[in-house]
Amino acid sequence: MSNNAHRRDLVDERTGDTFYQPHPYGLVTPVTTADGSAPSSQRGRTWEDLTASGRVLRPAGGAR
Repeated sequence: MSNNAHRRDLVDERTGDTFYQPHPYGLVTPVTTADGSAPSSQRGRTWEDLTASGRVLRPAGGAR
């Protein structure tokens, strides 16, 4: 996979919560909280909304 390929699985590096973004520039959907439970809302949000609320999203699995 090239470094520029879209990574669908994301993690918030501050909280450990996981997210899924099926399409580049599409909505980001919460998957689980850091403890493995379901998030309170599974509504998709824009990347901008999540980063404005303090989320620091990175590709899951430690890749940067």
